[in-house]
Amino acid sequence: MQKFFKRIFLNPYSALIVAMIFWAGATVLVRYIRDVAPPMGLSFWRQVVAFLILFPFTFQRIRSQFYLVRAHWKTLVLLAMLLWFGGNALLFLALQFTIAINAAVINSVEPILIVFFAWLIFRDKFSRLQAVGAVISLFGVLVLIASGSIEELLLLNFNKGDIIVLCAFMGWALYAVFLRNLPRELDPLVIVTILVGFGIPMLLPFYLIETAYFRAFEFNLLTMASIFYLATFAGAISMLNWNYGLIKLGPARAGQFLHLIPAFTVVMAITLLNEELRYFHIMGIILIAIGIYLTSRPAKT
Repeated sequence: MQKFFKRIFLNPYSALIVAMIFWAGATVLVRYIRDVAPPMGLSFWRQVVAFLILFPFTFQRIRSQFYLVRAHWKTLVLLAMLLWFGGNALLFLALQFTIAINAAVINSVEPILIVFFAWLIFRDKFSRLQAVGAVISLFGVLVLIASGSIEELLLLNFNKGDIIVLCAFMGWALYAVFLRNLPRELDPLVIVTILVGFGIPMLLPFYLIETAYFRAFEFNLLTMASIFYLATFAGAISMLNWNYGLIKLGPARAGQFLHLIPAFTVVMAITLLNEELRYFHIMGIILIAIGIYLTSRPAKT
């Protein structure tokens, strides 16, 4: 069993797939509990629980690498802002206003944003084969969310929630690109713990404003179980896997795995909500798989 988990979490491809599964589950969950869990409260308490889980296991590592944390604190603060407020909190907020299908449309743009920012900021190379793979994967996502119909895709109406979603995914894309500025010797567990810890004071003012002027967070069995899932599976574990995949494969190749989120969301809807499996589901997932295979090939120098 130990060898099995090592093969999964030490392989960047399988690690990224696991992260995408957990994040797809998080998207479904946040949308489901939107009426009882306001976005900033959900984001804030997720950070608190994740930090309380991680810190006892990483305290000694943080002490031994504190000199690296202190030397790169500005980069860590930037990454935390891009990730927790620019990414997660805005996504949670957007799911209060927009439907999942519209978010999936915009999510399909994120890998392209990663490639664009990586080229714009660091002049990363992107091969023609990888470009073809990205287009195929994007087309697979569009097949899924449009139910195989061009007319359905053209009829989508975008609202303020969709604009917030786009801003959230831009934050995620920039995070993926700037992660390389951290030194390789900095422990991945230390990185995640520090980022989670920095996120708590960043989100606290927004949580307090939301509680005072909009609605308070309800603590019940559903919201507490949701926080635990978001903090552990969709939080700490997924972030470790995502960072590992980014470091090993680079942002351009790892970013294409984000196309799996809509695919896994469809599978979860069929399994958990008894929705019907249609031909376009199979077509979309196959196209996404082909696109990921092509974009995972290393770019030639």
